[in-house]
Amino acid sequence: MSKWSVRRKRRILIVIGVLLVIVFVLLFVQVENSKQPTCFDNVQNGQETGIDCGGTCSRVCQEEINNLVVWWERPFQVAPGVYNTVAYIENQNLSSGIQELFYEFRLYDRDNILVAEPVQGSTFIEPNKRSAVFASGINTGDNEAYTVFFHINDVQNWNRVSQDYSYNLFTIGEPTLTNQTVAPKLSALVRNESFINFENVPVVAILYNQKGNAIAASQTFIDILNQGTQEQVFYSWPEPFDDVVARIEIIPRIDPFIPRDRQV
Repeated sequence: MSKWSVRRKRRILIVIGVLLVIVFVLLFVQVENSKQPTCFDNVQNGQETGIDCGGTCSRVCQEEINNLVVWWERPFQVAPGVYNTVAYIENQNLSSGIQELFYEFRLYDRDNILVAEPVQGSTFIEPNKRSAVFASGINTGDNEAYTVFFHINDVQNWNRVSQDYSYNLFTIGEPTLTNQTVAPKLSALVRNESFINFENVPVVAILYNQKGNAIAASQTFIDILNQGTQEQVFYSWPEPFDDVVARIEIIPRIDPFIPRDRQV
């Protein structure tokens, strides 16, 4: 075989090799470009404003969030050595909430000594609302709780929720407080003004003195509260309060992440 033929075959093989490389590169680029952006691929793509957040994703980017506000946290003695606690919080984000916020209550005496086992739990956070995280039946033994610390995770996953939950869903009738000097009893009427049917609704009651300080709190549940209906809620305490009740706040809490049918 002549040298010319060898060189010609070599050139042909080189050209074929180059063409194959180009074809593979083009195919790779086409495959990569054909992949639909998702909110779970650890890449900022599509209409996302961050990595897997913002845009069409349900997860909201941290930079777009107003931090959760904890206005106060307080222990309430129910009986000697037994306490309820409340953390009064506010979510200032119009259409974003937290599906599962992990928290811890720690009770301390006047010397800042822990007087009970820390109470750990999790709760949901509704959008655009002030609300109350409640824990009950905390046993301090012979110790008296003077203050409580409400600790929440620094890392919080915020997600968009339906704007149906961004506004007041309920109206509260005038509460009735009786038997204050012996064993106080409280009742109130809760009406569902929304187009949504609810089940297992926690309803927190907070009682304030004339200075606006909370002096007692409790929680009950409404099993079923359909649209346009109302239910009476009841609370009781085994001992009288240490102060005069000047105002009562009733707070129904709704988990916006539970799928529900909107009735129109």
